[in-house]
Amino acid sequence: MDAVLKDLVVTECWVFIDDVIVYSKTAEHAARLENVLSRFEEANLQLLPGKCVFAQTQVQYFDFVLLENGFTASPEKVKAVKQYPNASGMLGRSWA
Repeated sequence: MDAVLKDLVVTECWVFIDDVIVYSKTAEHAARLENVLSRFEEANLQLLPGKCVFAQTQVQYFDFVLLENGFTASPEKVKAVKQYPNASGMLGRSWA
């Protein structure tokens, strides 16, 4: 993927192994998507329709939610951290 999209990465899309996110804040999104899809076609790469998602204002990606105006931690990860037991029972213990 990196080789196929090398000059589009960071400016028009993000790539991680076989995941590609095409992003924009304006109407140029259709042109960017066309660039990426054209590259796939030229490289004879096929997409699995069931794994493709289009026209989203937010996307879950790894442990983050990518939003129109930035990103935030995944709510599930935040919940896990908040529910993690505190270490109050560890006070006074010797770890040596």
